[in-house]
Amino acid sequence: IHALPDSELNVILIMESDGENGIHAVRTKCFAEENSKIHLSKVQLLDNGYYHIDSTENVCGENANVKYTELQLGAKSVYTGVYTNLSAYKAQYKSNTAYYRKGDQKIDMNYVCCHNHEGKKTECSMTVAGTLKDDASKTYHGTIDFKKGCSGSKGNETEETLLLSPKAVNRSVPIILCDEEDVEGEHGATIGRLSSDILFYMQSRGISEKEAEEIMSRAKIQAAADLI
Repeated sequence: IHALPDSELNVILIMESDGENGIHAVRTKCFAEENSKIHLSKVQLLDNGYYHIDSTENVCGENANVKYTELQLGAKSVYTGVYTNLSAYKAQYKSNTAYYRKGDQKIDMNYVCCHNHEGKKTECSMTVAGTLKDDASKTYHGTIDFKKGCSGSKGNETEETLLLSPKAVNRSVPIILCDEEDVEGEHGATIGRLSSDILFYMQSRGISEKEAEEIMSRAKIQAAADLI
């Protein structure tokens, strides 16, 4: 996906299958030139027998903006990675990922945003939110790398994981690497079950605990879907 200077591109990829089993692999490269904007959205709806491998690479030019929206809702095993190079002055990157894992489904995410020495005053924001049920498992590596010379840059990563089973396995590895003094980096994670306050509020209005869990799970997906 190549956005020429001062252009705007909106690309939506919907991945579906017509069989029960298989391997699906996709690699996407985005190059946003000066003052351009790219919004890439991926919606993965493969059948439960599939292994899904997804790689996305982004390079942002001066004052360019890349947005990435991702919904991982199908496939038995998902391995996804995103590498973003904010290689120029005031380049920006923002991503929103939502997932839903149930049964014995797995998801492994490795997202890296690199501010190199030419990319002064760059900004990145990575948000991941999802739900784990039954025996599902998730691994998330989120890395913001401030390299020497990227002064004035900002980076933020946020993760929310809703656990709906004591057997579900969550692994969260947020990382901020810093080789420059004049930068701002933040990360935060919220992991756990529905709070007693939320359950009490919904149950007082006739909503069962199971229904409340479904509502909150759908809300995380809908928040990302609304961005497409």
